Amino acid sequence: MTISDFLSLDWGGIEGPLIEPPRLSPVVADPSFLLPGETPSGDWELFAHSAWGVHRYSSRDGKAWTERGIAVHNAMRPFVRRLDGEGACGDGEAPARATEPRFGLYYEAYPPLALPLTALPFRRRWRSRIALSTSPDLDRWEPGRRLVSPLLPWMRDRALGFAVSNPCLVRDWTGSWRLYFSASLAWIEDCGFCEPRYIGLARGASPEGPFLPEPGPVLDPAEDPMPGVLGAGAIKVLPLSDGYIGLQNKIYRDPRGRSRSALFILRSEDGRAWRPARPEPLIAPGTGWTASHVYACDCRFREDDGRWYLYFNARDGWRISEGRERIGRIVGTPK
Repeated sequence: MTISDFLSLDWGGIEGPLIEPPRLSPVVADPSFLLPGETPSGDWELFAHSAWGVHRYSSRDGKAWTERGIAVHNAMRPFVRRLDGEGACGDGEAPARATEPRFGLYYEAYPPLALPLTALPFRRRWRSRIALSTSPDLDRWEPGRRLVSPLLPWMRDRALGFAVSNPCLVRDWTGSWRLYFSASLAWIEDCGFCEPRYIGLARGASPEGPFLPEPGPVLDPAEDPMPGVLGAGAIKVLPLSDGYIGLQNKIYRDPRGRSRSALFILRSEDGRAWRPARPEPLIAPGTGWTASHVYACDCRFREDDGRWYLYFNARDGWRISEGRERIGRIVGTPK
């Protein structure tokens, strides 16, 4: 598929919310998923975070989901892929294999209880890193191993903290691996919490690293052609036959001065220099459960039916004590 093919997809309406926050959490957020042909059970499998960690969800049809418990505690913003086989980390479903499968769960790891403590009225400095846990069956996860730490100056904010988050693993056409990620923090005043400021890129010879971050960000809100951008948010990158598509939830200020987040489509020939693919967002804030912010997504092509599936989370209010976040999806069909 080419970039032009992707841009011409016919996207259906928003389905959802499909997943509600679990008990004692106001959010379920940042979904990442596996297709039925990749999983041991033949079900859809989805990972998303609450206030307490990364949860696993299973579904027979991709719409009705059952929670399977917490896969990793003190973790958020997951990205899951099957690591074995020729289809590893691709957009299609992995081929059947006689050997035991292997899955990778990439996520932002933080100190115990750091995320729920952000609901307190005083501001705490954030500290996080990107880690990887692996599993043969999606039930048993090995202890997380550090992949990227916020060591470079642009990954740090003296007042807000040191942060790397939102991992997205892509295999490029040379056979090497790219880990896109968010870094540093921007304070969103009308919400009362931080969002990611930059998007960075690290490169490695293996999906398990080691990864070497580039010296500067690949997306900086100060250089964004769109006015009022407060933070770069997160990006999910899709390698296509003639370049790359990026799905970025920019954090920005609307004409009334309120913060917003919407999902925009970017394009790039090399996966490093990005430009808008179209001016309008793919998904913008609307009404009900998507009223204030549309956040991060995961998007994949399913060969069985020739459709693109995009799961995302959205928020219905601004203040940390008021808004709730839920998960829905849209489905793209070639014209």
